[in-house]
Amino acid sequence: MKIPVLVYHSVNNNKSHINLEVINFEKQINFLKRRGFETISFDEIDNTKKKQIIITFDDGYKDLCYFVLPILKKYNYKATCFLVSNLIGKQNSWDSLRDDYVSKELMNTENINEWINSGMNIGSHSHNHNDLTKLKKFDLENDLEFSKKILEDKFGQEIENFCYPFGKVNKSVYEVVEKKFKRAVTINRSRYETNKHNFLLIPRIDMGKNLSIFKIFLKTETFYEDIKFKQNELYL
Repeated sequence: MKIPVLVYHSVNNNKSHINLEVINFEKQINFLKRRGFETISFDEIDNTKKKQIIITFDDGYKDLCYFVLPILKKYNYKATCFLVSNLIGKQNSWDSLRDDYVSKELMNTENINEWINSGMNIGSHSHNHNDLTKLKKFDLENDLEFSKKILEDKFGQEIENFCYPFGKVNKSVYEVVEKKFKRAVTINRSRYETNKHNFLLIPRIDMGKNLSIFKIFLKTETFYEDIKFKQNELYL
């Protein structure tokens, strides 16, 4: 069973290196619906079913409520958003040193509750969106513990899924994540094979750009992404 786990960041018509225009996002969702894909959450994976897909969003930008939610509802789709617990209602400060930086608002508590109440899911993207591989063990433990606890207390959901900031993970980070979460997603490319890939190093498919219908098909229904898989440099 190969499950495409799609990753997006921001869906907006503003200029930013992480933006996907709204019309192109709906084009992708429309195509996936017509191809018969059913969206599921990570705990709903059923290896006896075909055409399952998981949609994820990193960071929790406010435009998810403005542009993404109406489209997901229109097609009866659902998604998971990975939130930075200490930056709820703030901006994407972790990108501020980039030459092409554009300040973008993150969802506040009210926005996130709307997301959840619309049938969507949330996960942790750490507490501060730091490169976790550069943190000391004590700080790493606290960062992930704070993130999990704050999100659970604030939104009343068990936080089982994690997303590595910047896709950075080493053995130390992996071992802390393993103690606190059931699953974790990476930026490694491939469709997710439950009997092959490590469930704490789940690969995803980047969809956050304007793609032709043919390219969407290649990415989700062929080995196009699978052959680009690169195992994390971990000896686990």
